[in-house]
Amino acid sequence: MSYVVGIACFLLFNVFLSIATDHMVHSYGKKALEEKAAYVERQCGILSNQLVLNGMSSYNMTNPSDDKGSNLYELEQLANDIGGRILIIDDHFEILADTYHKNYGQYYVTDELIAAFEGEDVDYSFVGDNIQVISGVYNQDTGDMEAAVLAIASLSDVDDIINYLYTQRATLMGLFLLITLIVIILLVMFMRRSFRNMQDELDIIAEGHQEENMSETGFQEFHRMAVSFNRIINRYKELENSRQEFVSNVSHELKTPITSMKILADSLLTQENVPAEIYADFMNDIVHEIDRENQIINDLLTLVKMDKTRADLNIAPTNINELLEVLLKRISPIAEKRNITIRLETMRQVVAEVDEVKLSLACNNIIENAVKYNHDGGKVDVSLNGDHKFFYIRVKDTGVGIPEDCQEQIFERFYRVDKARSRETGGTGLGLAISRNVILLHKGSIRVHSKEGEGATFIIRIPLNYLG
Repeated sequence: MSYVVGIACFLLFNVFLSIATDHMVHSYGKKALEEKAAYVERQCGILSNQLVLNGMSSYNMTNPSDDKGSNLYELEQLANDIGGRILIIDDHFEILADTYHKNYGQYYVTDELIAAFEGEDVDYSFVGDNIQVISGVYNQDTGDMEAAVLAIASLSDVDDIINYLYTQRATLMGLFLLITLIVIILLVMFMRRSFRNMQDELDIIAEGHQEENMSETGFQEFHRMAVSFNRIINRYKELENSRQEFVSNVSHELKTPITSMKILADSLLTQENVPAEIYADFMNDIVHEIDRENQIINDLLTLVKMDKTRADLNIAPTNINELLEVLLKRISPIAEKRNITIRLETMRQVVAEVDEVKLSLACNNIIENAVKYNHDGGKVDVSLNGDHKFFYIRVKDTGVGIPEDCQEQIFERFYRVDKARSRETGGTGLGLAISRNVILLHKGSIRVHSKEGEGATFIIRIPLNYLG
């Protein structure tokens, strides 16, 4: 969700900023220490060169003389410059000079001094809060190290800078955390308002105002939720309209035969001495209407069964070639009365996992329609083919065809392209709806291609293996 991602990004940014600034301050501190050490080493190197040029005796404070005061002053100036203390120690570890004015003539021995007099390279080292640097004084004639300049410089100036940087870092982090907190609070407030608005809209819809839709505004997630919910509402509206239309159609379809029977019965009751042949005709018409009523009820019950769960399917391996041959034998007598030719063409033997009874019903409805809505002397071609995944049944007729603007509605319940012709042929308007439901239960599909007056072609595709 975008607001969660936004909050996470803010928090991650603060974590990254904390790590980055801490690394920067640490790196700067390390760099400052190195520069401090380099500066002290340079100053000690300069002092060592002066000792070589002027001689060690000029800085030997164990035997002070008037001309040595200026040399001590130079040492003190250098010590102040580096912010620490400078000692000059000869090769016997005797202190010749000390800017702290003590320890003259005493001995000062450390591991670093021993290593330096033995000719080893000695880097700077840290002693408490100070940095220690040793620089050698070498004899020009022999090249031997005859004294050492030991500088102990304070790191308080570096520490002050690092502490200042850490203070500024803490201020910066606090500022960013405050900004993050404000942004999160604003996001939460906006989210709560969005949720509250959504809840209010849902309450209105729940009270029965299904004609209302949710506003599709706010965060992307709220927008998507609103869009999805509006699609559900619109689907519900479509189902409700379909239900109302279905109830209306059922009422009309069931009422029509009853009305016809009542008119016929009233006609017989209001007439005296009705001739037997007229009486027989009326009774035949009544029986026909009863049969029609019974067919509508049976089709409705079939649709109800189709709407149940898939568990009602009795799936078993079925020879589709034999199934179609049985259907065509059953329908052929109806076609022969109108001189309609029915032909079955099979490209291969097909055995599929289907509910034989229900698939027979679906195919029977489609083939019967191809006969009913055909011209006298027309043709109905039924073909069967398959591949490694599906089998295909094609039913092609030379009948009246289906207008293009009606082809999407023909699978709806009680829909008829030509209501008068449907009544003449005894149709209930439920056959194609039943066929489509059966095919969908088998995870298949059905399509129609037709032009008005040029016949129609129905193509059924069903998986060979049931995918329940």
